[in-house]
Amino acid sequence: MARVSLALPVYNGEQFIVAAIESVLAQSFGDFELVITDNASTDGTQELCRSAAARDRRIRYIRSDRNIGACGNFNRGFELTSGEYFKWCAHDDCISPNFLEQCVRALDDNCQAVLAYGLPQKLDEQGQVSPWQGFQLPTMDGLSAPARFRLVSKSQGFDTAVFGVIRRSALSKTILHRDYYGSDIALLAEMALLGPFLPVPDAVFFNRDHPARSIHIVDHAARQAWQNPRARRRSGMEHFNLIRDLLSMAYRHRDAAQLRATIPFLLTWAMSPRQLARYALDLIGTASPSLRQAVRQSGVWALDRLRGSDAVEATAPQRMRQSKNVR
Repeated sequence: MARVSLALPVYNGEQFIVAAIESVLAQSFGDFELVITDNASTDGTQELCRSAAARDRRIRYIRSDRNIGACGNFNRGFELTSGEYFKWCAHDDCISPNFLEQCVRALDDNCQAVLAYGLPQKLDEQGQVSPWQGFQLPTMDGLSAPARFRLVSKSQGFDTAVFGVIRRSALSKTILHRDYYGSDIALLAEMALLGPFLPVPDAVFFNRDHPARSIHIVDHAARQAWQNPRARRRSGMEHFNLIRDLLSMAYRHRDAAQLRATIPFLLTWAMSPRQLARYALDLIGTASPSLRQAVRQSGVWALDRLRGSDAVEATAPQRMRQSKNVR
């Protein structure tokens, strides 16, 4: 049994998957297994993965006979592995050669921690690296379980930690990924109830940006189908589903964080103007995805006009970076 299990879900990833696999095989920490779950790809992904598995016995390639969506494919990787530590790998991202070694060491040295994550860096379509300009999660040093939960719940836009190294015993107590887009936020919030996250500055997570990424899917229905092509229509109400899951996990883990320290925060946060606007967009989107997009664009335009041209220039990159969760 390998000490670290890595799951790499993929669908039509022939453009970048070789680089992702090679970055795993180049790790200084060698006691791992890499399980590639192919979501019925129709391009050259299958041939590339089978070739990699034939060259290295640590790789297992498992192909679905139908597209089960990103949610099912991510969760399947966890179900098919058994290592003490677990890590999801995106087919288009890479990690530094010391990533596993440094993250495993951090978790070994802190038995209370449930997740260790590396410093994110941006990787473009051509493989050029640039500094990360997205949101950075503040340190959890000394924070209680309710404080960690509040921190992650309201820090939408920070989701690279889900690609860190995770303690399996903690992850097995969570809901894993759900069938609505953005459920990784709920998963991280639940993990925060179970223990602190450890930033590992010496390990680097190279997050690749390219036009085919899911965060660039504007159409609401298409994004829902990417997450789960067989999901019910209400799964497209992403922000309603998120607050539902946050409330549910706060109750489920009330032994780790008393309800009086989590529920009032969630209710107050859910009634904030930004969240109310998101719920309104969810409702509009169930009737007309195109109308939802038009309303959202009008709102962004109006906000930009109110802020002025200087503010528009300053905040546009931030909106782009956080488009996955602002929606």
